[in-house]
Amino acid sequence: MDPILAQVQRLWNLWDVRILVLISLVLQIILSIFGNRRKYISSMWFSVLIWSAYLMADWVATYALGHLSKAQANHDNNDNGLLRAIWAPLLLLHLGGPDTITAYSLEDNQLWLRHLLGLGVQLFMAVYVIMMSWKYSWFSFMSFTALVAGIIKYGERTWILKTVSGDKSGDIVPYGYLGDYNTIGYLGDYNTTEGEYMRVLYIAHKFLKEFKSYVEYYNISENGFPLAQFLDRYGDIHLFWNALEVEMGLMYDLLYTKAVINYSKAGWILRGISFTCTVIVSLGLSVQLIFMREDHREKWDVVDIAITGVLLGGALALEIYAVIVLYFSFDWTMLWIVKENKSRWATRLRQRFPCLFREKKYWSKTMAQFDLLGFCIKEKCDHQKPIRRMLGSVLGNDYQDKLNGYLHKTVVHVHPLLYREMLDYCGNLGVVSDRNAVDEEDSIRGRFAKRPFQEQIIIAHIATEVCYYLEKESDAVAASEPTGSDDPSSWKNNREISKTLLRYLMYLLFMCPSLLPLATLRETSVRDYMPDIGAAKDVNAACRYILDRRTFDDICAGDLRRMRKVERWKILKLMWLRMLCYAASKGKKNDHLQQLRQGGELLTFVWFFLPQSRALGLNPELMGPRLDKWDVDS
Repeated sequence: MDPILAQVQRLWNLWDVRILVLISLVLQIILSIFGNRRKYISSMWFSVLIWSAYLMADWVATYALGHLSKAQANHDNNDNGLLRAIWAPLLLLHLGGPDTITAYSLEDNQLWLRHLLGLGVQLFMAVYVIMMSWKYSWFSFMSFTALVAGIIKYGERTWILKTVSGDKSGDIVPYGYLGDYNTIGYLGDYNTTEGEYMRVLYIAHKFLKEFKSYVEYYNISENGFPLAQFLDRYGDIHLFWNALEVEMGLMYDLLYTKAVINYSKAGWILRGISFTCTVIVSLGLSVQLIFMREDHREKWDVVDIAITGVLLGGALALEIYAVIVLYFSFDWTMLWIVKENKSRWATRLRQRFPCLFREKKYWSKTMAQFDLLGFCIKEKCDHQKPIRRMLGSVLGNDYQDKLNGYLHKTVVHVHPLLYREMLDYCGNLGVVSDRNAVDEEDSIRGRFAKRPFQEQIIIAHIATEVCYYLEKESDAVAASEPTGSDDPSSWKNNREISKTLLRYLMYLLFMCPSLLPLATLRETSVRDYMPDIGAAKDVNAACRYILDRRTFDDICAGDLRRMRKVERWKILKLMWLRMLCYAASKGKKNDHLQQLRQGGELLTFVWFFLPQSRALGLNPELMGPRLDKWDVDS
């Protein structure tokens, strides 16, 4: 064998288990710190980090345990074996995972039987390592003490996966029924931060309990969400929006973290036992090192001592961090306070720890944007470059389009007025949607309503983009155009809302087609729907070319271009709101619940909103039957 390869092999044989257990600890630290933040961070690179750490954590711990059992079987039964015997149960602790992430996706919850089998196999291997290293000394019993902590953590994870996968009625929601809103005790003055926060939490918990069972047969056209007269009972629609966001965050906790057991008496008892066991082992190691005879201490490898100390210290630090996160995530803790009718504690906590009541993040509150015309122009210019032609020949057009589309994507914050517009569209809450505008929008939409949904998005997208860019081009002239009695800012707001919605739905069509009710299941390629823009080299020229050649449906060249801005953008806004609500109402449960782990989508927020908005007593004329008119050909 080559001398260099032989040296590498000797180094690996000496350090393999040591490196693996340290890598396993590092992965646990990454998952503990970042695992829970994916519910409000929408980034592909962040998702890749969590996905890689999640998959590698189980693989590395299992692989390390296998190597450890092999090394102990081939190793003399010396004092170093006592140290490594503690590593085995600590690896079981790692396989139990942190509190902040039990499942990466919903499918992982269905694999609880695999984890149960893994628990049995890995427990056998850990016991095997301990027995192979056994010596008749008190320190050998430290291995079994550590084993108790490992079994508890791995068993917790398996039990949670099973419980979440089998829940159909919302029984897994901690604290059950909190009591009637008016009789559960003091919730604080609504005008104070803590008072509003307590009310939002109460409403979110009630929504969650009902929605968890309702979502099994989600049908917005036929079924209403069983919460009556929200406004009469809770007062302010502002609470509804906040509660909806909190509900999304709580739903994420139930599906992807250890919240199911963490906020129960059994969870606290098990946590106390596992933490105590880890402390005992740490103290035992310290006592052994302090009072060990000098000749025995020399037989122990300094590196193994250091690694054992790092593993035990890391386990204690992660447990303490988990408890801190448990308390200071604060939502579930405050719900417990409500449950115990001790809501006045919130006022004292607010006065002593005001930072706990600062605004929290429950989803990203962003929406991705995809500008089709801008993409067409960019592709037309870049396609001539040799490197692009080479990339296309290697990857193929489909993969190249996906990559280019992702690079072209932008992200914006959800327009603040969009929440109000969704309520206005769905019914009567102060500002009623203009009936004339609704009729006009019906007339325009009727020209292409028989087409598949993806074609409707493309047509409406191009029409709106043409209106937007040509209007922006002539802003100086349009500024003097009469706008009637309407506030000029109203059509500008409608224009911005329409622009963000059209580009958001275009993004969903090409990047997340599974979220939309498409007639076919195959992924839509951008190339299939790129419009003819002639020799245009900028978006304005492309819009003029499309308008002059009438290369798409006549919806823009006809009525829309002849309307005043106020009417035009009100109609287009209604059109995009209708398409957004229709897409959400036809969404699949698993697809939207999966989005909770990727920062959340606006479409998922609307999916939560639609059935619960019916509880507000909104006019179903604009909710159910009107949405049914959008049914596509299957």
